[in-house]
Amino acid sequence: MRILQIACGVIFFAVTLYYGYIMFSVANVANTVFGFKNDPLKGQATVLNARHGSGGSLKDGYVALTDFKNLDAGRVVNIVMPVSVKELLKETGAPADMDMIEVFISGQAPRIAEAECKLLVKTIASNCRVKLTKAKQFKDDPKFAEIRMQLEFVEKQVPGTFETEKPLNYQEVDADLVDSAGIYAEAWLNEFKNRRAKLYTTAARACDPLRRQHGNCSVTEINVLGRWEKREEFVVIRSNATLSYLWPERT
Repeated sequence: MRILQIACGVIFFAVTLYYGYIMFSVANVANTVFGFKNDPLKGQATVLNARHGSGGSLKDGYVALTDFKNLDAGRVVNIVMPVSVKELLKETGAPADMDMIEVFISGQAPRIAEAECKLLVKTIASNCRVKLTKAKQFKDDPKFAEIRMQLEFVEKQVPGTFETEKPLNYQEVDADLVDSAGIYAEAWLNEFKNRRAKLYTTAARACDPLRRQHGNCSVTEINVLGRWEKREEFVVIRSNATLSYLWPERT
């Protein structure tokens, strides 16, 4: 009888351990594959509109706002950068085999993205890292190429305070930083650098009135998107920022 009790206990322990492992694995899959993240406020306040749908994953902007010191929180800059291949080669020199030019351009993309991170740190970020880069040469106009990058950053400006005693409502607003400005592709790497710096500081300043009104605001996404106009060899720039904030729910 004693042996049977011990055997049952071992089986129960094994089943419990296995079930716990399964639940832990499911939670990890949900957090990594599906992008579910833990609430940075950890139940300190009831927050409305912080999730996608009913019971869905937390919105990236909400996590970035409330976990503002974390580089993994999801605060990003997305850039689409049409560039002149000639201008790019001025800075790096031509590859030994020009048939490998597209591979060469792809190899330069991380360096350009790192330089953009440094520009962010000079303006609005306390920390920055390159999340991804991608580059391609335009097949129908090989004198030009497109570099895409996504940067993750932490803001220098502290978002503010959250009144956790009351239910909070999460909100996002879009701020246009520039509308259909245009540059020549040759200008992107150098002359347009100062204008991009102004875009970043403009995004940060756009939070000021929201911070005064609601006590908090954070720039949770910036987009600087260049669209290549082949006939004019011109780049049309559109740029906007997502501003995230919490305000007490009116009762």
